[in-house]
Amino acid sequence: MARPGITSEQVAQAADSLLGEGQQPSIKAVRERLGDTGSPNTIHRHLTAWRAARPQATAAAAPELPASLAGAIAAEIERATAAARAEIEARLIQALTEAADLAQAGELLEAEREALTEQVAALTRERDTLTGKAAQQAADLEAQAQRIAREQSAAEAARVDLATARLRIEGDAERRAEQTAEIQRLRAALDAETKARVTGEQSAAVLASQLAELRSQVEDLRTARVRIEAERDQARELGHQAQGQAAERARQIEHQVAEIQSLRGQAEELRTARVRIEAQRDQAQGQAAERARQIEQQAQEIEALRQTQQPAAPELEPKKDKTPTTRRRGPAPAV
Repeated sequence: MARPGITSEQVAQAADSLLGEGQQPSIKAVRERLGDTGSPNTIHRHLTAWRAARPQATAAAAPELPASLAGAIAAEIERATAAARAEIEARLIQALTEAADLAQAGELLEAEREALTEQVAALTRERDTLTGKAAQQAADLEAQAQRIAREQSAAEAARVDLATARLRIEGDAERRAEQTAEIQRLRAALDAETKARVTGEQSAAVLASQLAELRSQVEDLRTARVRIEAERDQARELGHQAQGQAAERARQIEHQVAEIQSLRGQAEELRTARVRIEAQRDQAQGQAAERARQIEQQAQEIEALRQTQQPAAPELEPKKDKTPTTRRRGPAPAV
């Protein structure tokens, strides 16, 4: 589309001025005379109309003239013919120059399309890498959930054992030691689970950062697509006015734009995959936090049961129990 303010009268005035100075009114020269404004295809269309409107020399039938006058007229006709031939050749050279400019613009668009293709390929590879990492993290979270379930079952069994032991307390120091060891093992498992959860949260933060970078790159691709589509429209309009070579180049550009639109579809698929990965990550983190809270609560209940057993048989304890008092922990922080 022509920019506002560039009219055929302005182009014709600039072309007449250049022609009066002995210069050829090419697209580049006219655009420079207009202050580097106006799109090349609009200037080309107005120049074509200006050339078509220029008066052409016409030959008219003349009566028979004296030989000297006829010779002068013939010489003048020859001179005018030479001038017309020179003008035609100059126009041909100018048309070839304009076609070369159009070809150069098409080559620039081709280079930019290849660069965008490489960017999309890189983003696709990065998407595959992130998908693999997300799958691995999901597997790790699932393994953690299974481990928490096993620890929960073990804690439940330990609570049953402690309830049974409370009914038949005989002061068996060895059994109490085993119970203490079991509680310590449960605490160690809970600490390990807490560390694993923190590691999972850090990995999720890294994944979120990578997804944000991917979103930025997708937005850059969308901006480049809009610019390429605008340039495609200009190239298509130039193709209607140019010769066969320029028309072929315009068809190639349209094919390139189709490829870019296909790349846009791939970018949309990347966005969908990112949303799905984030949802899976949030769900797995919530489940892991809930399991960790349950294990912590059960460990506290076991510790409370163990403490209630100690005063029941004081005669069986030869000396003061030096088992360090277990520090009660609060509920695991929500993720």
